Amino acid sequence: MNAVNQIANTPAPPYYAVIFASVRQESDESAYQRTAARMMELAAGQPGFLGVDSARSDGLGITVSYWQDEDAIKAWKHQVEHTQARRMGREKWYRKYSLRVARVERAYGFHSTD
Repeated sequence: MNAVNQIANTPAPPYYAVIFASVRQESDESAYQRTAARMMELAAGQPGFLGVDSARSDGLGITVSYWQDEDAIKAWKHQVEHTQARRMGREKWYRKYSLRVARVERAYGFHSTD
């Protein structure tokens, strides 16, 4: 799992990205935060999980999780606690969301030594 203000350290492509964009609604913030932390813990233990990048500002959140292959993504989708959290999201936490799955073909970056 990544520390706050970190960028996921992914392997060389190809791999997959699951892009989850959401708009929150007013709800129990502590329950949401506990569930989000638990989902990060569970995802990190899933076979094929490579890392995550996440940001939230002014109600809009974007989380990109990285996976070795589509089978790993499917297994995560069917993980029991994750299934329950998705249901809670639809019922209580999100006004709307979108989910996109993409194959990463190229990846590069920059890291300052300062």
